Amino acid sequence: MACFVDRLIESKTIAVGCSARDWEEAVRIGGRMMIEAGLIDDRYVQTMISNHREIGPYFIVAPGIAMPHAKPENGVLKTGYALVTLASPVEFGDEENDPVDVLIFAGAANREEHNHEAVPQIAELCDSEKYVHALRNARNNDEAVSVLQEFAAAFEAGEFD
Repeated sequence: MACFVDRLIESKTIAVGCSARDWEEAVRIGGRMMIEAGLIDDRYVQTMISNHREIGPYFIVAPGIAMPHAKPENGVLKTGYALVTLASPVEFGDEENDPVDVLIFAGAANREEHNHEAVPQIAELCDSEKYVHALRNARNNDEAVSVLQEFAAAFEAGEFD
C-alpha cells in the first residue's frame, strides 16, 4: 500500500508556517499546491470551499486539525495529499475543534484509495499527540518531512496497532 507520506514528499506539497486570514484562504493554500503538483484541478478547491459553506466544517477531524477533501469526481487528477501548517490558527466554525493550524488535504482518485490509504494513516497521525505536536513545531519543510518520515516508519512498524 502506498503511504500518504511518500506521496506528500514526492509531490512537494508541504508548506510550513503559512499565513492565512481565514479558513478559505487556508484551504486555497493547500489547494494551490495540489493544483501545481498536477493532483487536482480548480474544481476540487471550489468544491471544498462550497461544501464547507453549505454543509459546515465537515472536514475538521480533531482539535486544531482539518482534512479538506471532496469527492474524487470533483476534480481529482491523481491521488495525492498536501500538508499546511499555519503560523496563526484560523476559525473554521467548529466549536469543539477550532481554531485550526494543521491542514492535511486528501485528494483520492477513488473511494478505495481514500478509505484504505488516506483514512487509516491520517487518522493515526491525527491521534498522535507526539507527531502533531512535532508538526506544529516544525520550523521549515525539511523538519516537517523528518517528522512525517518518522511517523511513516512507526506506522509501517505497527507501532500504532
